[in-house]
Amino acid sequence: MTSPQPEFDQILSGDVTITKLSKYKSIYKIEFSKKNISKVLLYQVWSSTSEDLNKNRIVKEIKATTWVRRAFRKIEDGSLDNLSPACDVVKLVYDPVICSNGKKYPNLTTAGCAGQTNCKPFSDVPYQPTVVMELDDGECPYHHKCKTCKKDADCKHVFVIIGALVNKKDQVVFYVSSKNIALPSNPNQELKLLKEIPLGSFKNVRFDIDGAKSLD
Repeated sequence: MTSPQPEFDQILSGDVTITKLSKYKSIYKIEFSKKNISKVLLYQVWSSTSEDLNKNRIVKEIKATTWVRRAFRKIEDGSLDNLSPACDVVKLVYDPVICSNGKKYPNLTTAGCAGQTNCKPFSDVPYQPTVVMELDDGECPYHHKCKTCKKDADCKHVFVIIGALVNKKDQVVFYVSSKNIALPSNPNQELKLLKEIPLGSFKNVRFDIDGAKSLD
């Protein structure tokens, strides 16, 4: 049985440009300025299963481009071409692992047969964190036009990161969508605006990104 791993929420801020992808109805592109982007602050969240993890909760920073490359890395299947005849992979349980070569195998036994020894459990679910994006009050394009919203309503938007990368210009880029964000059956206008993703250029935008396992 593997020991519990700490999970971290993450905070990132910077100047961004947000555009809508013309080929897709619900996908938006968020491109960060290379000159004004913070490090990613990772803070360990409370564990409901491990008292030991809660004794020393870690806070640390990581360069944004490094964080993207680790958290959203592309996973490829490892080669099974040279397995030993003794490895009957057909009958083995599917319990995927990722190994030190950065590749995924159906289970630990298969990975061992393929010559890999340093492997960890791997989830097939892509890392698609939920994000709360907060704009400065003076740059809020929707809330200021809302007649039923409170005057001091926070300018926040909620969506899911469905992909992230570092482009050829060494800029961090998010691809996001609010399509699968669920609201109450009768949401008020302020709640409806949470799903609206604004277009344009914005300064000092703050992103509160939900949990990821340790990236060490």
